[in-house]
Amino acid sequence: MKKNSNIEYIIEKALYDPSIGQESLTKIDVIGVLGGHFVLAVAMTFLLDWSWIPLTPEDKVSGRSLAEIKKEWGWD
Repeated sequence: MKKNSNIEYIIEKALYDPSIGQESLTKIDVIGVLGGHFVLAVAMTFLLDWSWIPLTPEDKVSGRSLAEIKKEWGWD
C-alpha cells in the first residue's frame, strides 16, 4: 500500500461507527470541525489580551509583540 492509501484507510476506519453500521461522520464534518478550530485559534490570538503572560528580556528582544502587530494592522 502507498502511504497516502494508508492515511485514507485510517481516516475511513475512524469515521465508521459500529453501533449503527455505517459512517457517522463525513469528511466534510471533520474538515468543518478542524476549520472551526483554526478560526477560533486565530480569533483568540487577536481578540484576547495576552499581556499577562510574563516574557523574559530575551523573548522581548527576539520578536515583535502582539501589541506591535495590532498597531501595524490598525487594530488599536
